[in-house]
Amino acid sequence: MSQTSVSAGNKCQPTGSPRVIEEVVNQTNVPPPSTPLPATISCVSAAEGTWDTIVMGAGVAGCMAARELARSGLRVLLVEKRSFPRPKVCGGCLNGAAMDILARVGLSATIEAQSGPVLTHFSLRRGSNSMTLPLPGGRAISRDRLDLNLALAAVAAGADFLPETTANLGAEIQQGRVVELTQHDGTKSAIARAVIVATGLGPQGLPDNAEWKIKVTPAARVGAGCILEGIDSGYPAGTIWMAVGDGGYVGLVRVEDNRLNIAAAFDLGFVRRHGSPGKAAIHVLSEAGCEIPPQLLDASWLGTPPLTRQTSPVASSGIFLIGDATGYVEPFTGEGMAWGLSAGLHVAPWVREAVNGWSEGIARGWIREHHTLVRRRQNVCRVLTRLLRCPRLLRGGMFLLERWPGLLGMVVAKLNAPSR
Repeated sequence: MSQTSVSAGNKCQPTGSPRVIEEVVNQTNVPPPSTPLPATISCVSAAEGTWDTIVMGAGVAGCMAARELARSGLRVLLVEKRSFPRPKVCGGCLNGAAMDILARVGLSATIEAQSGPVLTHFSLRRGSNSMTLPLPGGRAISRDRLDLNLALAAVAAGADFLPETTANLGAEIQQGRVVELTQHDGTKSAIARAVIVATGLGPQGLPDNAEWKIKVTPAARVGAGCILEGIDSGYPAGTIWMAVGDGGYVGLVRVEDNRLNIAAAFDLGFVRRHGSPGKAAIHVLSEAGCEIPPQLLDASWLGTPPLTRQTSPVASSGIFLIGDATGYVEPFTGEGMAWGLSAGLHVAPWVREAVNGWSEGIARGWIREHHTLVRRRQNVCRVLTRLLRCPRLLRGGMFLLERWPGLLGMVVAKLNAPSR
């Protein structure tokens, strides 16, 4: 990050029509990809017979689960509401723990072939305080490229892929669970012995009843992100750059093809006051004394619902929740990707058991394992998030850590440690 502070009123402040966060959250003007990943099955064919597993959502968690289950010989349908590849709000970072999981399942070479930069450092700046810490062995890769390759890996393992289809849980029946598959020309009913919900933030796909409780933290921030192309100066590859301000934080990282991936978390009122995510990002970067990338305001910004939340239970009646569908805590160095990959990998044995017959012991088992794999690790990020929200504590913490950087290094190492 540049050490030169840039005020909001100078030449680095581009102009453009303001867009409030509600418009950004539902933005649909991002151009579709020219060569989407095609479906391997039609919606009509998907509604025939009974699937061992239907996976709702083809993010990192859903693709990992679909691949592992297909490799074990199960009949798997992977359903995605968007066309692939597709942009997504994300920091674009795979940390050391995520890379370890990919290596264990034989996918690390696939990811490395995408030419994403190796991540070696994490740099944090707030006002006059700054620090840089080493990172153990991560990679930077955009979500459109990562998710596409994971979906291809699931298909190669034998899973069927059905994009541009909205999946919703239906009734519980003797054969398993009904899943309603909706495309532009109507809805078909498919049946699965077990269902994995990996639909991301919010209640997408879950039935509107009291079985699942989604608790959103009252002060939860909203996410916003974009990718800038053709910007060669500032923010060298190999480092995760984070600028922190009173209204939120902005993370920047170079991904494949030297694109600059930007992911931010803002207080909702902060975005509304500034009129758009781009203007909010400029304010935070200026406040932290960081270089402002050109085209920031005119970029195609995507948004999210409120981020910090928790869904419970994560297993019930033949249904397993993984990834952001189970809840979300703001990550820092790619932890979110690791949580999703880990859940997708480790849910597979429980799903295989459920295919042979559901029991409450299966639900209790996945709830316990998910707590160990994900929610315990999320507690570390939860503490760090609270620290970032308190300027006085953060300044004091950074003052101490500048003198004893090994303390935060231990935290970063813990977040990057492989799960066993």
